[in-house]
Amino acid sequence: MKANSADIIKSIRKEMGLSQEDMAEQLFISIRQLARIESGEVGMDVWQFINAMELLGSPTEDFWLLYLDSGEYSSYRDYKHLKRRLSNGDVSEAKEIIADIEKSLLAKQPMVKQFISYAKTVIENCMKSDGMMDDLLEVMYISRPGFEEGKISEYRMTYNEIFIALAMAECLYITGEHNRSISMVQSMINGRQRVRASEGDKAILFPSLYFTLSRVLKNAGKYKEALRACDNAIEACREYNNLRNIPEMLFFMADCYHKLGEEEHIYKTHLVRAYHVAYAVGKNKTAINIKEDALKYYDVIVP
Repeated sequence: MKANSADIIKSIRKEMGLSQEDMAEQLFISIRQLARIESGEVGMDVWQFINAMELLGSPTEDFWLLYLDSGEYSSYRDYKHLKRRLSNGDVSEAKEIIADIEKSLLAKQPMVKQFISYAKTVIENCMKSDGMMDDLLEVMYISRPGFEEGKISEYRMTYNEIFIALAMAECLYITGEHNRSISMVQSMINGRQRVRASEGDKAILFPSLYFTLSRVLKNAGKYKEALRACDNAIEACREYNNLRNIPEMLFFMADCYHKLGEEEHIYKTHLVRAYHVAYAVGKNKTAINIKEDALKYYDVIVP
């Protein structure tokens, strides 16, 4: 199936100020092929069109599913399911889902292939391998061969690229490079308006950016900065109606207040809220853990 894309791609490319060379590189096609597409000489494969729309930040979920056959649609659902599972930190079913996707034609698409590579790297290394940073860089190079850490805030990053970079920031923290880790995450936050993703993916990305920043800051002992990041994370969660990370944010805030020596009623209030919000959003296991940790680490009984 071909998408009638000539006018759309050409107009969006010009509005963004991208050269044909830059656009062709992002779409994994030659400049000559892009020129023929923009002139209307040839059509654009629907997967290339979807890839272009995702890279340009235009939501595609509303129409492109019509182009998939039943087998492709099933694989697409697995792919979306995997993205949501990993964004929530749940890897219990991830390996099985990855195996199913890799058997499908969907796995040949560059963006899907990159995400699968990222997922396998994170799951297999569990953030403990000394070589994980190099592995993540190789995955990043799939879509951005000239990636430079210092230019993150200048890039128009994709969903995949942000999660790869977040995993890189986690690696840096684990190896003791706290300031470098914080700088990476902050750079992505500073460039969030340039992110190329659908609104649905932004609802996952933006809370995740602040969530990671608050965790890295807290673990680095920068509790006041972590509190500000937590506030921003909760605001982003509410803005995008993605409430699942709020319990962890409230728990982080309680821990920061405790370590800053605040009065008990301040951190106890956040622990109680974290517990009840966790149940409200269906994270029953998290709620139980919060209640147990509140008593174990803070001598607080959560009602």
